[in-house]
Amino acid sequence: MTQPQRRTMTVTQSVRDEILRHPGPTLIESGVDTAGPVASPVVRARVPTTGALDRRTSMNGVALAAGDAAALWLLLGLTLTPALGGQGGHAWQTVFICTWVIASLTFRSYPGYGMDSSERLRRSVICACAAVPSLIGAAVEYTPTTLAGAVTLLLIAPLSVPLVLLTQSGVRALLRAANRWGVDVAVIGDGEAAATVTDTLRRDWSLGYRPLDSGDANLAILAMPNIPYALRDRLLDGPLARFRRVLVMVTQPASDTRWAGSHQLGTISVLEVRRRHLEPGDLRQKRALDLVIAALLFPFFTPLLLIVALVVALDSRGPVLYGATRLGWRGRPFTCWKFRTMHGDGEQKLAELLARDPQARAHYAQYHKLPSDPRVTRAGHFLRRSSLDELPQLLNVLTGEMSLVGPRPYLQREVPDMNPHTDVILSCRPGITGLWQVSGRSGTSFQERVQLDLQYVRRWSPWLDLTLLFATLDVVVRRRGAL
Repeated sequence: MTQPQRRTMTVTQSVRDEILRHPGPTLIESGVDTAGPVASPVVRARVPTTGALDRRTSMNGVALAAGDAAALWLLLGLTLTPALGGQGGHAWQTVFICTWVIASLTFRSYPGYGMDSSERLRRSVICACAAVPSLIGAAVEYTPTTLAGAVTLLLIAPLSVPLVLLTQSGVRALLRAANRWGVDVAVIGDGEAAATVTDTLRRDWSLGYRPLDSGDANLAILAMPNIPYALRDRLLDGPLARFRRVLVMVTQPASDTRWAGSHQLGTISVLEVRRRHLEPGDLRQKRALDLVIAALLFPFFTPLLLIVALVVALDSRGPVLYGATRLGWRGRPFTCWKFRTMHGDGEQKLAELLARDPQARAHYAQYHKLPSDPRVTRAGHFLRRSSLDELPQLLNVLTGEMSLVGPRPYLQREVPDMNPHTDVILSCRPGITGLWQVSGRSGTSFQERVQLDLQYVRRWSPWLDLTLLFATLDVVVRRRGAL
């Protein structure tokens, strides 16, 4: 038995003994098995007797606020002051930064423990909107004298969001390297639930929750989703009453409820499953976002499109563009455009390879891709690694057949492997990028791809789309997971 398991079983017994000293149902009487193999530490943490944890939280918040202020000061110094012709820039610069920091404090973005990337993006956009009046005030008092100055003024708020997010990511990484990022959390539970919580927090360190083996903690996570409500309340009012905050796991780890919202119907607690991608207003919002971004990107990428087209034409015989029939919104077939990356007789070469190579056949059955695909041209390998072959799909976005972000477009022959999730996935327009592309791309199996697309449809929001667009840039630059 490993040392963590011995410690876990001992602490589990101590927690059980502590519960038994309170009247009411106990772990054993409730039929909850805590005597089997333990997969994750169950921690008995002390209540902090000093302000050390509060000082760490304050230090993390101050570091993030200082990083935001420095990044915004640099951005505004390079944009606002020149846009105003050097008049009054510093004063409005200070107003913009102070407004941003105050808004961040109001929405508790510092230090932002427990927030994922989508929530950080949402709050940063809110802060940018809150600071926009300062830009309007600057424009009213010191009217830009040139078109370039006016355009620069309009771009400040949109540019501030990714800059702040990037800066915050760097600050968190520096704090982590110095062992100063995050707050200790006690995970109370055993078995798969506690193991999942502990592994998730250790893997996604940016959340700022650090599972501890012993020591002081203000926060606890009760990872016992199957215990009766009466026992849960007894735990919260008894042994766990010493913690300032307690997060209670309400479902098994395999059950994803991020797409459901909690509500009260009188005294009844319910989960509302809201399919936002089916709401008319949300559909219009997503479509508007697609059109604006695609229209801005298309002129920018036009020279690159022409260069890639020339490379494809010179590399091998055949058309520059390849149109594949894929399933779109509500299962309607459409032509998905890509730069051609395969030879004209590619399907014949694939069939010959699969017929003679059992290992390649097994790999293709699992991933629907091959690491060394005989169909792909020399230029095609580069285009796929860099994702440049996807650029013509901007045309599909402009025509409404695709979205910038969404599930990947599936082939008709893949439908049987998508069941029973076919209808859900096809209820959303396919996208150029999505969860699959930023989660491993070719390194994920076909069924994992289906699950990622299902998660996207269930969790869709404008913030998720923007988060995935930023994440896609990172994936493309690093060329992670591409064939």
